[in-house]
Amino acid sequence: MSPTLHANLLSVFGWVIRGSFMAGILVLLVLIVQFLLKNKLEARWKYLIWLPVAIRLLLPWAPESSLSLYNVLSLEAIAPGIHQKTQDPTEWKGVGRSGEAAVDGERYLKPETSGTSEIAALSPESGTVQTHGIWWNQIKQLGFTNGLMLVWLAGVLFFAAKTVYDQIRLKQALRAGRSIDTPFLSAVFQDTKQLFGIKRKVRFVASEQIPGPAVVGFREPAIVIAPSLLVTLQKDQLQYILAHEFSHIQRRDVAVNWMMHMILILHWFNPLIWIAAHKARQAQEMACDACALDRMRPQQKNAYGQTIIHVLEHLSVSHYQPGLAGLSATHKEMKRRLIMIKQFNKKSYRLSILGLGMILALGSVTLVNAKESGAESASQKPSVQSQQNAKAAVDKEDDIVYPEGNIDRELYKKELEKARKKAEEAAKALTPEEKKYIEDETNRVKELSKKTGDMYVLYHKYKDLNSGLDLSYLGGLEEFSNYEDYLKKASDLEGSILKQPANLPEGYKFSKARIEGPTEGKFVDEVRAEGKKSGKPIYAKKIDWKEAATIRLEYTNGKNTLAISKYTLDAEGSKKQGFFEDDLPAQIYPKYVFWHEGGFEYSISTTWDMSKEKKIEILKAAVKK
Repeated sequence: MSPTLHANLLSVFGWVIRGSFMAGILVLLVLIVQFLLKNKLEARWKYLIWLPVAIRLLLPWAPESSLSLYNVLSLEAIAPGIHQKTQDPTEWKGVGRSGEAAVDGERYLKPETSGTSEIAALSPESGTVQTHGIWWNQIKQLGFTNGLMLVWLAGVLFFAAKTVYDQIRLKQALRAGRSIDTPFLSAVFQDTKQLFGIKRKVRFVASEQIPGPAVVGFREPAIVIAPSLLVTLQKDQLQYILAHEFSHIQRRDVAVNWMMHMILILHWFNPLIWIAAHKARQAQEMACDACALDRMRPQQKNAYGQTIIHVLEHLSVSHYQPGLAGLSATHKEMKRRLIMIKQFNKKSYRLSILGLGMILALGSVTLVNAKESGAESASQKPSVQSQQNAKAAVDKEDDIVYPEGNIDRELYKKELEKARKKAEEAAKALTPEEKKYIEDETNRVKELSKKTGDMYVLYHKYKDLNSGLDLSYLGGLEEFSNYEDYLKKASDLEGSILKQPANLPEGYKFSKARIEGPTEGKFVDEVRAEGKKSGKPIYAKKIDWKEAATIRLEYTNGKNTLAISKYTLDAEGSKKQGFFEDDLPAQIYPKYVFWHEGGFEYSISTTWDMSKEKKIEILKAAVKK
């Protein structure tokens, strides 16, 4: 799966989870309101009160308000892990590609409680061959949420496929039916249509394959009645049934049912949404009864109710399909409908202050999002900025060094604590001589690297003392704030280097540069073999490298940044050659153009829009072979 598709899917999944959670709370509120006001709300308003639930589920965005119910009941408070990982797609990026897709990092040292131990925090840009144990555990944590997303997606695809299948069968059944064109039946049909003032073309179809009476279709609706039922109806009964079905057409209920069905497909996992859809369909039938009765004489109410009973005796199944709107009910629902029909009066179908007030009250506290505190908003801004600028940084908190970016700090703390405990346990097995040797040798190599600038690789016999890694690196990384200093160092290197391109955009000035030595190659196996052969608890070897594994130049113009980089490619990366653009989410990472050639990857990225052709020209001018 491409990173762009993965990020987009995660974004949709996060929206669905948050919407489903908020709508679930709203469903419970509506059910409570209906229970408390069951004898006071009219039929139409019992149906319309479900409108805020649909709006909540369809809202791509909502304003924040201190009145929001979700200030008290929030997904973050109930399931913070799911909320965080679905709220921020960058959590899913993991270690990233060998290009500049992830935030930069540094190699740094961290003293452990048991003595001395190195923690490798290598940048993904440096072609790291070993993955930090902390990041692996974080990826495993993310895997649970990733699994949930895949299960959700499988459910969506299943219900979508079933919907397509059902609609194909419905259309086939409709085509198999025959149009009713007998003079008597057509006259009743046209009279009822005129009564409701419907100008659209509506077909009148007889079919045993569709459990009618029902309205099928939205753009070109058809009223379908089974021939076996049709022959049992008198003129008035037929008119009552048609009045109910024309009420569905006038109220656009087929379109509403499609909307509810699409919501169910997305939120198939939430039983509260299924309950809401079922209750809304029941309320829809009662609202259609009220709409039909509003166009009849009061003395026709009893006959209308008897007709509905007569029809339901001929129905064997409930036909809740998105493309249908029909006269259906269970026995329990039938009782409620008959009570409503008996008590119906035309004034009740008009504006209800109580119903309107309840909808406005529910909407005011549930159709707005929770108000974020200033501290939360402020904490998010540097996170986004750090991703976009791809900056390397660490900050200190409670004596723990955290990599910058969107990481779960609690998880990081736990994993770091696990590493410390393992180091303590491993240290207990060491002899005093081994402890002293590790400390003295580590300090010696540190001082050498600091004094000479040389790069050393350390082999750790006891990996648990080094966060589970058998190798760590000292030196081999130089940063420059002056272009001349960088160029002096780069000129001594073998292979291609990066130089300042002559065709830089106007106003851009050199900001910084970085050169990193290799962290993979033949020397890695040599160090491991020599370290094991030595039998020492720690073994250090100086690495003389002539060709940089990573070079990066940055140019800035105010807030905008242009970065040019070179990386060593692995065997997999070397398969793709030539110039190409990345497929990373544009809203998360700057847009890159990559150039693969001769086992190396050259890239250029900008924080503003620039054509691919212009980027290629600048990149070619920057690469000196």
